[in-house]
Amino acid sequence: MSDNEKLSRETHLTEEELQEFKEQLLELKKSEEEELESLQGTIDGVDSNADDVQSGQTHHPGDVASDVQMKKTSYALIEKKKKKLDEINLAINRIAVGTYGICTVTGNPIQKGRLKVMPYAMQSMDAKK
Repeated sequence: MSDNEKLSRETHLTEEELQEFKEQLLELKKSEEEELESLQGTIDGVDSNADDVQSGQTHHPGDVASDVQMKKTSYALIEKKKKKLDEINLAINRIAVGTYGICTVTGNPIQKGRLKVMPYAMQSMDAKK
């Protein structure tokens, strides 16, 4: 069996299991999008407060450093959330094309337990070693 044939194998999961994973992924996607929106609001709030303070007072170095750190942390979290959302969307697409639950490295089934914990997993534990 060639690598392409191995990787295009249909899923080992039942229709019911696929539906459960799809629902879990859609809920997770909604949650991640809400958190992403909240993080963006945090950055906007820091920027807005900085503008208000700048117009009326001088900045205390500690306040500026706190604002910078908060924005830096928020940007890092935003990047992680975006990456996770991309992985979730890929998993949803893999359900649609029938390759969900198949390791992208080995072509073997991903353990159901792993998918229950991390429904957007693209690799089996064997491939992660």
